[in-house]
Amino acid sequence: MRPTTRDGRPLASAIAEAGAAGRTLYEAGRESLTRQAYDRAVEALDAVNAEIAGEIARAWGRDAA
Repeated sequence: MRPTTRDGRPLASAIAEAGAAGRTLYEAGRESLTRQAYDRAVEALDAVNAEIAGEIARAWGRDAA
């Protein structure tokens, strides 16, 4: 089962709508999403952000914290 918003929209559209409103998913919050969909999306975004931070740290010759 794919994560959806509370009104049944696919999660990807919720992320797109937050972006169109000039907000991130973090700023938009759980109000328009199911708890499970929000938690999964934030978990995925956090993992991507950590990977990016690690790549930057490696490029700068520093240990990723």
